[in-house]
Amino acid sequence: MPDPLLEAKHQAERINKDRHYYLVASVERIIADAPWVKKEDIISGVLNYYREAISKVPSLTKFPEAKEWVDYVIRRDRYLMELANLTEQQIAILRSMGDYLTFRGYREFGILRKKENSYEKCRVAFLPETDMGPMHIKNVDDPITYWKPEGPLPAKAHISKAFWYGKEFVMDGVGSGLHIDDEPEEIFPLPVREMVYMYAQDTFSALEFLRRYFCFWGGANILIYDKKLNGVAIEKCSRNFFEVYQPDEKPVFTHISGMVCRDSNSPQAKYQKQKRDFYRELFDLPEDGPDELFWKTCDNLEKMLVEGIKNSGEKPQAKRIIELFTSPYPSGLRKDGLKLHPQQGLTGYTLITSCAFLEKKLYYRWQRKAADEGGIWPDEPEICHYET
Repeated sequence: MPDPLLEAKHQAERINKDRHYYLVASVERIIADAPWVKKEDIISGVLNYYREAISKVPSLTKFPEAKEWVDYVIRRDRYLMELANLTEQQIAILRSMGDYLTFRGYREFGILRKKENSYEKCRVAFLPETDMGPMHIKNVDDPITYWKPEGPLPAKAHISKAFWYGKEFVMDGVGSGLHIDDEPEEIFPLPVREMVYMYAQDTFSALEFLRRYFCFWGGANILIYDKKLNGVAIEKCSRNFFEVYQPDEKPVFTHISGMVCRDSNSPQAKYQKQKRDFYRELFDLPEDGPDELFWKTCDNLEKMLVEGIKNSGEKPQAKRIIELFTSPYPSGLRKDGLKLHPQQGLTGYTLITSCAFLEKKLYYRWQRKAADEGGIWPDEPEICHYET
């Protein structure tokens, strides 16, 4: 079990570096987009939701592993309130704003989702066989407005610093949410994606644990692979669905894309379209407006990813996969201020491309400069060689 006090200390440090961002900005963004909504109504709504969620302890008969994690969540938040000097309203905003808006707020207030959140998100691929051995590659995409680059990557580091070191399986994810989702029966904030590492030993046991606790988590597509290089993808934009995809053809690879259901005929994809149409009609958005074009761009980039890997050969060349991820759109997946619609002022950027070659113990990172430094994409990657 993680230490709730230690985790609260880490979170308090992050919050105290920018309290406005974590505790105030989300409410301000809602009011900026929907000025008819009163601040006190937003705070009252999210506070009531948080109180209800934290009181709805899951059935310990149905979810036996939840017992010590319920205690962990409650103690961690209590410690965090003390260490970061948070009120109950502030902890509610921190923990529950996203779920509250998705399940209740957008319906109650008619809040238009912040445009910055309507950006096609990230991509991840795992290829167990390339000319450089097993390969894990990811693009992190977001607006550049609040982007702060990470510190320099060391040329050498101990293998214990590698993200895959000591893990029976690796799990990576991308954002994939809905403006409006039906509220599940279980709303206690169980940290399922932390819990899985305690109760699973490989890809398939992780899959079954996440499936059993599927109603507690969503808003993400997940990729998992283990030491035997077994890969699986889970698409889960909704708390109410669970779609699994395993590689079944050459070249063998597992992938996920943000904001995408790859099978338009799957139950989740049909539900996703229904909720998107409901949102668009609720706010009287045109069929050819920014929201609709955004979803089409998501699907287009998903197809580019899949076709790009398939066209790289039965045993793909790592160089070609890297080119696919780092070449500027529309020839590749890298976004350099991509504007999805003429009415939409904000633009999307690829902020980081990271690539790990597990057997060779190599980690590559391309990292964009901050906006006030020109937002420049590097000509060459930083490279770290992990050593034993």
